[in-house]
Amino acid sequence: MIRRAVFILGVVLLFAVSGFAKTAQEKKIIESINTIKTMLNLPEVAIPPLLFQKAEAVAVIPSIYKAGFIFGGRYGEGIIVAKNDKGLYSNPVFIKLIGGSIGLQLGVSKSDIVMVFKTKRSLAGLDSSKLTLGVDASIAAGPTGREAGVEGDLFLESEVYVYAVTKGLYAGLSLAGNSIIVDDLANRRFYGKDVSATDIINGFGITPPPIVKELDKVFN
Repeated sequence: MIRRAVFILGVVLLFAVSGFAKTAQEKKIIESINTIKTMLNLPEVAIPPLLFQKAEAVAVIPSIYKAGFIFGGRYGEGIIVAKNDKGLYSNPVFIKLIGGSIGLQLGVSKSDIVMVFKTKRSLAGLDSSKLTLGVDASIAAGPTGREAGVEGDLFLESEVYVYAVTKGLYAGLSLAGNSIIVDDLANRRFYGKDVSATDIINGFGITPPPIVKELDKVFN
């Protein structure tokens, strides 16, 4: 009887703990929040907070990996939030960043990446579930420092600013030719049904999980 009681208690505790376990999408949101907070507070090279107010969208890809020898590949998963008709940042659209490169390269690197989209036009590729950086939208390293002249920088030609914290054997980071792809499976799991990136951004027909409120605290 005692063993049976212990077994039953163990099963109950297992289900109780699993009830508090976060989904992969919730974990990705938490990682993204931590990445944003870190990059907003880096000494001297922080992302200017004003940039988020002026931009049209922000993509966060924590823990993107690049590996290769002559031929290289890059892969990461993250989120993108875009301003809706009310001028507020939207619910998160889950995305993947995929790319490759050719040239002398050796080793593995890990990067946390934030991309700031300055115009709505630079997001047009998301409607077809794919946006190629450097093709659909021009990219460049973004201005840094809390007092950076963001007002003037917003009128430069590049449509997307890239920020990265990288550790590993690669020097520098180039995302030109890499593609942002809408992760339909992750969005379905998070929102409970098939939903387009446009509908997520505009809040049509979805009820976001409570974790999104934590994301709102960062952007809105």
